[in-house]
Amino acid sequence: MTKGGDSVARVLAENDISETYVLLGNQTVDIADGLHERDVDVISARHEYNAAVMADTRGRLTGEPGVAITVAGPGGTNALTGVAQAYTAASPMVFISAVLPEDAPTESLHGVDDQHFLRKAFEPATKWSTQVHDPERVPEALNRAFDIATTGRPGPVFVGIDEEILTESVDIPESAFDWTHISETPPAADAVVDALEPIEQAEKRVLYPGKGVLRAFATEELVAVADALDCPVVCPRHYPDSFPNDHEAFAGTVGMSDHPAAVTALADADAVLSVGVRPSSHEAAVLDDRTRRDVDIVYFDSGNVEFPQSNAAAFVNGDLETVLGAAADVLDETAGNTDPSYRDAVRAEKTRVSEELDDYLEAVRDQTPIHPLVIMAELRAVADDDVIVTGDAGAAGGAWPNDAFEYRATNSFQHSRLYDSMGFPVPAGNAAKLVAPDRQVVNLIGDGGFLMCNMELATAVSTDTDAVTIVMNDAKYGMIWNYQRSDDHAEIATDIPQADIAAMAESFGVRGVTVEDPEEVRPALETALGADEHVVLDVHIDPTAEYVSRKIW
Repeated sequence: MTKGGDSVARVLAENDISETYVLLGNQTVDIADGLHERDVDVISARHEYNAAVMADTRGRLTGEPGVAITVAGPGGTNALTGVAQAYTAASPMVFISAVLPEDAPTESLHGVDDQHFLRKAFEPATKWSTQVHDPERVPEALNRAFDIATTGRPGPVFVGIDEEILTESVDIPESAFDWTHISETPPAADAVVDALEPIEQAEKRVLYPGKGVLRAFATEELVAVADALDCPVVCPRHYPDSFPNDHEAFAGTVGMSDHPAAVTALADADAVLSVGVRPSSHEAAVLDDRTRRDVDIVYFDSGNVEFPQSNAAAFVNGDLETVLGAAADVLDETAGNTDPSYRDAVRAEKTRVSEELDDYLEAVRDQTPIHPLVIMAELRAVADDDVIVTGDAGAAGGAWPNDAFEYRATNSFQHSRLYDSMGFPVPAGNAAKLVAPDRQVVNLIGDGGFLMCNMELATAVSTDTDAVTIVMNDAKYGMIWNYQRSDDHAEIATDIPQADIAAMAESFGVRGVTVEDPEEVRPALETALGADEHVVLDVHIDPTAEYVSRKIW
């Protein structure tokens, strides 16, 4: 006999999990005991959503599933937003929650009338959602969850475990823990060769890499393909870090707002090689909208083959590191030439925008309240090339870092992405620092978003992580307020009482610094990045500042 919670801990340890994110309850303390005994770190978040965000971020940065654990009922439903966000980001995660026994009466503690409501709630937002009421099934369900989370298109999995299993001694035979993890079969080499033919023949072509490249950790292979093709590279708007932005081929992003160089590249393209973009996704629909109807689009992706939003000339399904490696070898010999006048036209647009951006920065550099563009420019000037930036929904963590920050390292922008929930950066930054303690981590967030996750400063203190949180403080839900102003809506429900963010940070035992003068921005950033503790910069910004994409693009 063994405690059911300990059996969960055993499976997690056997899958080489070194760190879990939790908000414990009496249903899950036995799991924590078992993890502690096996030297697996049990890190407490201050809200279940934040535990899921930390697991999501770990999955993005390592390629291995992040694990979050909560109690039944509100523990699960509070985390659902974070799990759905991981699904849209194709981030591997195993989310474990207690669930009620199948014979529980209606309106039980942590329950509703349907005892399977958590499994059903998570089903549309996960690759697999299951509920376990037989102790012998616990090891199998968890091991299968790891396989499903990491094969094909990565994503989260929900495993609900009967609370009576977790809290009582159960009989699980040793054979139940035996498991052979599955491995994926790479695509045939001929499939890659045949699919590339339209790309090789086109003189006006574009490389369009998405989040799948990041999840496959295939940057080196992607850059080799880009070099062989010698063509513009355009990224989806929410994944500007899919390709090194300082590479001469990078032409910007499209989706929601479009860089003019990227628009030029796609509008005139005869063929597009789309890599790591789900064919039925928003990113594929954007590609379809920005290209001509007769363009040849070749898809390389992992996961289930789906009907493309765009007309596909070819589709290769398989591990992208393998596919791109094979493609680079082929294209080194057969790529043909990109039309130099087409390539030069794209680069000319990129240069024009860069020059106008410099002019815009000079025009606003000394203004107060501080212009957000100054923060972006100074951060890029003083931060390491591989700085990890976490971003929030809205302007502070979305529009500004998308428009005005150069991502020199791939997989370095961790954002709430298309699910776009607020309150993401601080818990994400905590997880990023735990994964990569030697890298700089900067959290970009507005005051509205910060008020949704400031409790995770307590986690930063307890884990001794030294990220930098930049709060763009304008006493408003700024993006929506600007929308109200520009589209003649009533300006209501978007004001935030002016909070002393620095003092709030200090109350958690975190260093807080108020920045109101633009000349203070760079020294404040340099000091914060060099500190060996978490630092919160409360930067008072201009709520009327016009986005780069509206001012220039």
